[in-house]
This record gives sequence, C-alpha cells and structure tokens, in this order.
Amino acid sequence: MKITNTHPYVKTLLNQYPLLKTLFDTVPSLSIPFDEDGFHFLMFTITGQQVSAHVASIIFNRLKSKVDSLNAQTLLAINDNELRSIGLSFSKIDTMKRVATYCVENNFHFNTFLNKNETDKLISIKGIGPWTMDMYEMFVLKNLNHFSFKDLGLIEGLKHTYLNPLSNIDEMKKVSLLWSPYQSIVAHFLWEYWDVYHKGKRKL
Repeated sequence: MKITNTHPYVKTLLNQYPLLKTLFDTVPSLSIPFDEDGFHFLMFTITGQQVSAHVASIIFNRLKSKVDSLNAQTLLAINDNELRSIGLSFSKIDTMKRVATYCVENNFHFNTFLNKNETDKLISIKGIGPWTMDMYEMFVLKNLNHFSFKDLGLIEGLKHTYLNPLSNIDEMKKVSLLWSPYQSIVAHFLWEYWDVYHKGKRKL
C-alpha cells in the first residue's frame, strides 16, 4: 500500500494534529508491506528477532526454499539441525515449532486472530509476546488505528521527531490518541524516518 504526504489519511492527520507536518515533509512517501498470510508473517517475525531486516529476509527465503508451501505441517517436518543450518537459532526454532504445534493441535486458522481469546492463547506461547501481536495487528489485520509501545524504533522515532520532550510512555500514549483513527499510519512514517532518514543522518 502506497502512502504519500498528500494521501487523504495524511491530510486528516494534519488537520487533527498539525505538529506532524515536519515528519510528513521529511518522509514524503512510503510503501506499507502488508502480509496476507498470518503464518508466514509470524515465522518471518520470529526470524527477524534481534537481526536486521536484510538478514531476516535472507534466512526466511532459505526457510521457504526448504518446502513447497510453508505452513504449520511442513515446518514441523523439517529437522531442527536443518533449520539451524540456514541461520536460525535453536530458540527461534523452538518458538516456530511451538506455534506450528499449537496450530496443528488446535486446528488453528489465522482468521481467529480476530477473536481476542485466541490471540491471548498465542501470547502464552514462549517466544510470542505483545510486540509480536502488535505487528500482526498492523501488518496482517491491517488495523490502521494501532500503535506499538513495545517497539523501540517507534519510541525512539517519536522522541526524536516530537517538538516537545516526551519523558515517558504515558505521555506518548496521550499524544498517539490524537492520531485516531490513523495511529498506524503515523507509526509507518516513524519507522521509515527512523530506518532511513535518521540512520542516514538526514535528521529533522
């Protein structure tokens, strides 16, 4: 999904909260990589823990090349040592297989993420937590009004771009409420700023 700083979502945000103008001027456009496959997304998210997006993509492509179709059943059929050989740590392999086992044993289909009780059950799996489910909300369920206060990039991006100092998460949450119903849109622009502009030394 392509979003520019002239998109109706952005115009609505600027009308509600003009202080975002500098962020949108600095990041004029971006593409949101939504994912239609919930299982793939979770496996990629686990793969990407504590590694760069580039490395995560390489490892995940190696994983997909191991099977004709990546799903819970085919993942469980791959030997742990074979998964280790493509760059996955044993802890990530353990988490992936816990998720896959849960899906098989409970006949779990990913549209049940719309059911909070089912979501809470997945959070109980070792290696899956609130941050993972925040990402699922934003990238798979395409919830445009969600923000993750568990994500370091968003927190640092917000601190760096906001005109007045925000000293704690409670203050950030109050500010983010002013972005409804497009909190996720602001989040994607903050990620783009933090990953591309800030690290590229192009600061606000």
